[in-house]
Amino acid sequence: MCKFLILMVFLASRLAYADSDPCESNQYPVKWKSDLSHPVSYELPAIFYKTNNSKVIVSVSKAINFVEGNMATNKPYLKNAKEYIINSLAGLPKNKLVDHSNLLIVTEGLKGQELNKAIHVMAGYQGLFEGLLLNNEASVSINEKLIASSNTAYMIGRDPAPLHGLDYVHKLIVSNSNDIVFSKCWLDSK
Repeated sequence: MCKFLILMVFLASRLAYADSDPCESNQYPVKWKSDLSHPVSYELPAIFYKTNNSKVIVSVSKAINFVEGNMATNKPYLKNAKEYIINSLAGLPKNKLVDHSNLLIVTEGLKGQELNKAIHVMAGYQGLFEGLLLNNEASVSINEKLIASSNTAYMIGRDPAPLHGLDYVHKLIVSNSNDIVFSKCWLDSK
């Protein structure tokens, strides 16, 4: 009977573990930490990325410069995504702060190159917010109040229940006290 109970507990724990999202855990070893500083003002027009009660805010001019200098164009859908981002940013009304999610392409019903373009527009916006934030060029507000600094932690650890050979979990978290400003999680084989 004891062996049966142990077996049942083991199986139940494995099933629960398999259903968990490795990105939900913050128990991975920290590879590096850094303090970030943020400008306490920004020029309009600007775009923002919102997480709960915090916003990462980037001026359109900085966003366009970042995309022009960092986004690849070696595939047609990448070139189209880059052009789409630059054109959508350039077309924003003056003196406005715009939620970047309003600039994304709706993916429902898209296929092939158009779906690739939409996915890479989404990735391009995430990359520009991440890049400018980590380069201390993005403003950050929490509860609508601009803050001057935040902390970054990069964690990497092994996924206890990997899928498709993606054994490692990478997490980047930018926070201020208990407020998450920006987070990113990805899985890979190393």
